[in-house]
Amino acid sequence: MAGEKVIMGLDIGSSNVRAVIGSVSKDGQLMVDSICERPSEGVSSGAIVNIEQTIRTITSVISEAELQAGAEAKHVILGIGGSHIEGHPSQGVVGINAKDQEIKREDIFRSLDVARAFELPMDREILHTLVQDFMVDGRDGIKDPMDMLGHRLESRVLVVTGSSSICLNQRKCLQRAGYPVQRMVVQQLADAEIVLSNEEKEMGTILIDIGGGTTNMIVYVNGAPVYVGGVNLGGLNVTNDIAYILNKPRSIAEQVKIEYGCCHIPSVSDNEYCIIPQIGGMPSIRMPRKELSKIAEPRMAEIFSILQVELEKHQVQGSFGGGVVLVGGGALLSGATELASEIFRLPAHIGFPEALPGLDRSYINPGYSTVLGLLKTEAKKFKEFPSSTSSRGESKSGKGGGGFGKKFRSFFRTVF
Repeated sequence: MAGEKVIMGLDIGSSNVRAVIGSVSKDGQLMVDSICERPSEGVSSGAIVNIEQTIRTITSVISEAELQAGAEAKHVILGIGGSHIEGHPSQGVVGINAKDQEIKREDIFRSLDVARAFELPMDREILHTLVQDFMVDGRDGIKDPMDMLGHRLESRVLVVTGSSSICLNQRKCLQRAGYPVQRMVVQQLADAEIVLSNEEKEMGTILIDIGGGTTNMIVYVNGAPVYVGGVNLGGLNVTNDIAYILNKPRSIAEQVKIEYGCCHIPSVSDNEYCIIPQIGGMPSIRMPRKELSKIAEPRMAEIFSILQVELEKHQVQGSFGGGVVLVGGGALLSGATELASEIFRLPAHIGFPEALPGLDRSYINPGYSTVLGLLKTEAKKFKEFPSSTSSRGESKSGKGGGGFGKKFRSFFRTVF
């Protein structure tokens, strides 16, 4: 891997911790070298509740991934999600001071700086500044104002924030495991990067990632993200409901959910049955599959309904020609697309991650969208800004840099 940058994407989920290692060549070509996963310990609803257990899991999964790849990953891209992730629309207006009135990159950064300069609660931190579009002298819909002429530049952005304590706990686990965090990326962006095409973003698409303990959502309108959020409910809640109603251990409930579960009652016929294993050597019992669906559907409907209410609350509107795209392990639950289509009143389908070079076909699965998206997100940044990712922020003068270079790196960390 001489001359290549080795990067790692790490997704600390409520059900599984997944790590993927890839190498990026000097021309920005990405190759997947290894992917590994372990059941999560010490994580609940997307937040770490036991530091020591989480460190052991992280260390195990990263060590296995490095062994498979035959390389050591020094740059870890960490995914984060959950209901604490919020998007705040903002605007930044600046005047163009150059004599020729030509807009430079410094002017764009100044407008983004103004857009980010709003009062932030002490327990929140900015994770991304997602550019929606620009306006030059009243002309809107501009994607890149570089080198354009004008007197007034306005940037419209979606500032994505997260809970400082949750972010700090995740960074702390990585640091104590011996892996400094290069960047923290919200899971929704990673999903969109690996699943959605530019055409789907332009048409308008609602992307929902149904994980074990969290369900994350990002909405695109006219190619730009207009909403980012989530709810601390997911596939594990469906499993818990089945375990409670049937009075069975969670392991059996999970097995039954995977084999026979369906969250859309009309999709199940009356003559379908499922086999429920018993514990203690007792014979299995046979029950109508529709009864099992009556347990799963309310919880999944609750998840989709909460997300739908959030869209209405934030007045998110658009044509949504791309419909609803479901990813994550929960997307594989039978009937999920039909139920989502009914609640959002839009076409819905399952999204699959892009087939990256070196990736085994078995991993082209909605459950691996986030971790693969983290890898592609970093590779994309490396291709577009190779110099900004090649060092730890030290300038050639050896004094840590300053001025525009330092400001560029600062924005590079959060502007996606």
